[in-house]
Amino acid sequence: MQTTHVPSDPDFVTGYRVLSEDIAAGIAVLSCRRGTKTHAITVDSYLDVSYDPPTMAVSVYEGSRIQESLERTTHFALSVLTRAQRPVAQWLGEPGQPLHGLLDNIPTTTTPTGIEIVDGTVAWFELETEKSVEIATHVLTVGRVTACGRAMDEAEATPPPLVRWGRQYGTFTE
Repeated sequence: MQTTHVPSDPDFVTGYRVLSEDIAAGIAVLSCRRGTKTHAITVDSYLDVSYDPPTMAVSVYEGSRIQESLERTTHFALSVLTRAQRPVAQWLGEPGQPLHGLLDNIPTTTTPTGIEIVDGTVAWFELETEKSVEIATHVLTVGRVTACGRAMDEAEATPPPLVRWGRQYGTFTE
């Protein structure tokens, strides 16, 4: 049986949340520098916007500390995690984490502008902020890709990416 939720339904937001959790999403680490420190958080609301010019966007909660950091910098990075990096996603996704030292126990490399990215990722992207737009409770930050690559040995096969589906992290197989 099909269930329909409409805005006049008192459970509309709950219905939307349940249904939107059924959209599989890749997991990445968003990182940026604030002064001399790197700030980072797990995200699943990012997307490729354009190939020409290479452009991506990320959505971050408006009142978060990482959003404050994004507003004070011109560059940020996304590290797309592998299945094996689930502990990294869980660590950086926990609320109440300290602002500094989040990446101290995680192997990292730096981008050309000095932003830390997670080692061994499916892919990484360094972005220069083009525009930020407040939408509902979040800020959509659009950036032009200034550098990208893999943070692993090029001879290695690309490992399966980590995805969020429902309220769980996992991966997929054919």
